Amino acid sequence: MLKALVIIPNNRTKEYGSLLAVARAEARKREHAQANPPIRSLLFVPELGVYVAVYEAKDRDVQKLSADRKKEH
Repeated sequence: MLKALVIIPNNRTKEYGSLLAVARAEARKREHAQANPPIRSLLFVPELGVYVAVYEAKDRDVQKLSADRKKEH
């Protein structure tokens, strides 16, 4: 499943690497994950002056099944 988040740039997020790091950290927080979800796209929207990061999130049902299987072992 693909999800998106909006990043409003500031003095600390002017470089692409900084923006990518913010996108990874925020995606990880939103998904309550240990590892960074893959960032599929990072685009600048000039009309709004923001960046949009699209990341891949695991389906909640798949995560729940995986957790249940770990408990069985």
